[in-house]
Amino acid sequence: MLSNIRIVLVRTYHPGNIGSAARAMKTMGLSDLALVNPLDFPSAEAQKMAASASDILDNAACFKHLYDAVKDCSVVIASTARNRGYDLPQLLPEESAQHLVFSSQQNKVALLFGPERMGLSNEDLQYAKYRVSIPTSPAYGSLNLAAAVQTLSYEIFKQANAEQNKQQKASAQRDLPSTRQMQQFYSHLEETLNETGFIFKKHPGQIMQKLRTLFARAQPDKTELNILRGILASCQKQKGQ
Repeated sequence: MLSNIRIVLVRTYHPGNIGSAARAMKTMGLSDLALVNPLDFPSAEAQKMAASASDILDNAACFKHLYDAVKDCSVVIASTARNRGYDLPQLLPEESAQHLVFSSQQNKVALLFGPERMGLSNEDLQYAKYRVSIPTSPAYGSLNLAAAVQTLSYEIFKQANAEQNKQQKASAQRDLPSTRQMQQFYSHLEETLNETGFIFKKHPGQIMQKLRTLFARAQPDKTELNILRGILASCQKQKGQ
């Protein structure tokens, strides 16, 4: 999920903020950084502030236009304290993380951050479906760019962990076959593939190893395994006629 979440920094003035943002991303498991018209990049200052997250800077994609940075994303959320007259649905940080993590299971998504001085423009906001604002003290609400990236990245990290735990619990509740039943299935599968000539006799283990990996990843439950065994039995029956 996290690999499908892109952090986009738009027209960043200070290269140190790019490095600090990369460091904030890495602490929260994010790695996809896109830069749109940064004033100074590549930069030694950015590398210095990134510390051990220099790999994120090295792999960062640079774009001239924001559209090119988000055109492959199904959900784009703009981080901005002002709506600028652009009537986008407003989300809390937790809600934005939920949208991004849910959609990232199938597609690329993006979270936008504007330049330090003025933030995102109306032209930038046209590519977003939502906007997110970080609640701050009314006495002083100015957040550093890297601090904003850190805060929202943390919410994403929390939501991703919660989603992963939910999926693991759902998997644990399924009626999964025993090791013995899986081994019986693999024997049945190999026998059938041999009979149909699918397995290359000189290297029979290669295909079976890949198939074992495939089914281990799929984790079929007992009902699904019985269906697969039924398909194999049907193939053998047809072969024997």
